[in-house]
Amino acid sequence: MMRGYTKVKRVELRLDYDSDGEIGRVHVEGVWSGSYKAEEHIRQFGISDTSVCHTLLGYASGYYSEICNKKVVFKEVSCKATGSEQCYYVGKTIPEWREDIEAELKYYNDTPIVRELETTYEKLLEERNNLAKTFKIHKRLTEEFVDGNDMQSIADAMYEETGIPILIEDADLYPLANAGLSSDFFEKAYLKFKSTVHDQTEENYYRTRKISDGINQYLITPIMLKRKCFGFCSFIYRKNKPITKVEMMILERAASVCSLYILNEKTTFEAIERMKGHFLDQIIDGNFLSKKEILKRGRNIQVDLDKPYYIAVLKYDNPDQRSKNELLFHDQVMETIQNHFKNQSNVLIGQRPGMIVLLIQINPSEKNIKHVCQLIITYLKKTFPEREFQMGVSTSSENICQADGYYEEAITALKMSNSSEKILLFENISVAGLLIYSKNKQVIKQKAKKMLGPIYENKSENTELIKTLYVFLSNGGNLEKSMDELTLSMSGLRYRIKRLEELLGKNLRDPSAGYELLLTLQVLEAEGEIVTKN
Repeated sequence: MMRGYTKVKRVELRLDYDSDGEIGRVHVEGVWSGSYKAEEHIRQFGISDTSVCHTLLGYASGYYSEICNKKVVFKEVSCKATGSEQCYYVGKTIPEWREDIEAELKYYNDTPIVRELETTYEKLLEERNNLAKTFKIHKRLTEEFVDGNDMQSIADAMYEETGIPILIEDADLYPLANAGLSSDFFEKAYLKFKSTVHDQTEENYYRTRKISDGINQYLITPIMLKRKCFGFCSFIYRKNKPITKVEMMILERAASVCSLYILNEKTTFEAIERMKGHFLDQIIDGNFLSKKEILKRGRNIQVDLDKPYYIAVLKYDNPDQRSKNELLFHDQVMETIQNHFKNQSNVLIGQRPGMIVLLIQINPSEKNIKHVCQLIITYLKKTFPEREFQMGVSTSSENICQADGYYEEAITALKMSNSSEKILLFENISVAGLLIYSKNKQVIKQKAKKMLGPIYENKSENTELIKTLYVFLSNGGNLEKSMDELTLSMSGLRYRIKRLEELLGKNLRDPSAGYELLLTLQVLEAEGEIVTKN
């Protein structure tokens, strides 16, 4: 607690008098305990490099000078603020100090008013010039932004005005723009720059700071927007180049213009994503009259909806049930997924209460839909490590008008996913599982139709194949019984079985595959979709 005083313990006092009985020399030493200056400095700033009890030195020097009628100057030889055990002072008359007090004497001597005015004028002039230069550069950068130029134009303008190499990075330390830097810097120095300069454990990481990696010096300032760091602006200097105050001001102005640019880009991106999300909601809700209308709207936002797609639904755990926090987290998840797909136009992202809905088209470079979904969850876990995410994914479709049915597939898969299986594909769900977990008959029928594939698509032409499949599976794969029931020759039956295996892509003698197919046939027959008996 600040008390405004200190306790004094004098350990030595020597006074020498001249022939007239006046004090000639003074030597005093002692300890200040409980110095408020030292205590407050440690509390607010930590350990100091130099002594800090300047006020106490002034009081002591003035007091002794007055009562001794001699100029006595005090000096602190150890200070608690520097980590010493105590604040120890020494006071002497000036001749006794000799050259040891020269640095401190300037604080006790009166400066002529003319000299003070000159010094003040020089400082004001320097400050005015600094502000004028900063304002000029800030005006140029603002014009670049208003003219609709990109981040590279801002970096180029900065380099033209200052002649100092500049690097602009995003929050993940990916270079967005640079000027004045050679390819040699990125090949040799940049990795070291990222590992040593961008140390997030550093106390001043999100403040303007100077730092060196042994090769170059860096002046770095964060690009802040809504109290979040969206990147960094860095001036890069040679090792021994001095860094001025005006350069710090200029870099901070550049960061503010970059934040405006990012805000504009972010607002535009979010508006487009909201429009795309609403479009996906309309597709799933069946609000369009024709496929032609959907495809036309898709082309307007650079999405070709004539290509195959998947519907994926993502949900997350919500330990905090307060609606305000839930809505905030939902928005954060939505923003994170949008950023993940920022450079891809073949994804639509919508939302339902407590869920995110995605329409995903697979790029040729991507492995499969499960791999894409795994990348989404990995990205979300990196941002929200304390949360759990699960996804349900539909089968592939080429008809955008049937998106509502594939959305139901994704919802069903999501409901059947669990903590051990974060991503569940609808195609991996058995018909038996659907019968147990799903109350939606349409989804079960859709799964059954997918299982039979080309046989069901041309069911009127494949009536005999469907009957053969049903009889063969009902008889447990027994050829003789099936042959008698179908009144076929053995060679004819073998041909049909081979043909069925080719069309279905399954081994009919595999018990699990056979069970699934038999159950599928029974479901479709119960719904009146196929006929399995004469």
